[in-house]
Amino acid sequence: MSLSSSLALFKVPSFTPALLAILCSVLAEAVGFSYMALLAVEKIGMSPLELSAFLTLSAISGIAVTTVFGHLHDRRPVLWPLLVSLGAKVVAFGLCAVLTQSWMLIAVAVALFGPSSASFALMFAMAKGYLDRVGGETVSRGMASLRVASSLSWAIGPALGAALVAGWSFTGVYVGAALLSALALVVVFASRIKVVPAATEERQKITLGVVLAAAPAVIAMTAFHTSMFMGSNAMSIVVARELGTETDVGLLFSLCAAVEVVVMGLFVIRPMRRASVGLLAFGFLLFAGYFIMAIVWPTLLSLYLGQILRAAGIGILSVVGMAYVQELLPGRAGVASALFGNTMSAGGLLSGLGTGLFAEAFGYWSIFSVCTGLCLAGAAVLFVPAGRRIEAA
Repeated sequence: MSLSSSLALFKVPSFTPALLAILCSVLAEAVGFSYMALLAVEKIGMSPLELSAFLTLSAISGIAVTTVFGHLHDRRPVLWPLLVSLGAKVVAFGLCAVLTQSWMLIAVAVALFGPSSASFALMFAMAKGYLDRVGGETVSRGMASLRVASSLSWAIGPALGAALVAGWSFTGVYVGAALLSALALVVVFASRIKVVPAATEERQKITLGVVLAAAPAVIAMTAFHTSMFMGSNAMSIVVARELGTETDVGLLFSLCAAVEVVVMGLFVIRPMRRASVGLLAFGFLLFAGYFIMAIVWPTLLSLYLGQILRAAGIGILSVVGMAYVQELLPGRAGVASALFGNTMSAGGLLSGLGTGLFAEAFGYWSIFSVCTGLCLAGAAVLFVPAGRRIEAA
């Protein structure tokens, strides 16, 4: 990538503040959500049923609000949904620092954490509106750069959260997350970002045919996120209980996130012309390879080495997956980003239910086999006829 290409990216209007806002917003999530389960169970004393309700209702609320805000972004581009979403994140994390009752945290999940999850899709949709006006490789390079910022946040966030919880308990974690969310809100507000309409003259109409064409991609990305979250849950537990320590858990997550940054950075250096179904399928196979490696060689060393496959799979599927969904819906950046964001929420919801069911019946190691199946199914569904409409567009 030449220096002029790099400078051209940062000369795109509102790209730099969007990048900074995503970095701060996702960093807040990485700090706060790394300790959310511990906050709910250890400090507030949630029962398993209450914890399930908390996670489920938050995901459902997030899917609903993200869908509404995504459609609004495409119909009438305005900034207030993003400001509302970031503001909800500030208040939600701030309240987590002082809440003491289970019902209070569940209420926060529905009223605040759900709406706050829409900020991810809205910031990507807003940035794509400006990138599309430049066109060419700048679009692919810019979207990949935003994904790098997101992964970088997750590489830093857990370590920052560990420092805060050690020095100031849970209060420090959630005050820190609230301040980072507030910084994202300030960046968006102070930079006077304006949401622009899609540059595409022909906006894709949402018809039954379009829904059917996008369905394989949505199913595949939901399978990816479900396996990612379920695999993370299983890895954390088997490492802490059987193979290593809680320190190893943190190191494994940080190692994976660091390699993800490198993989996603390659898409900045060598941007895609178009999203490739073959490359997506390759990402699924790499991710499946990590789970298979853990099954046939269940050791701590295997999991450390496997983070290379895991990170490569996540990096490819995150960057190419979002581009793939966006290309299926030209001129609908809001809906496309919301669809991709909702596959994350749906994956989180399904993983919460699936982890408990399979662990209870077959043990936590069985989850690696489930994740392998999800990855292979995700790769296969991409090749159903409707999923290939992108290639003929």
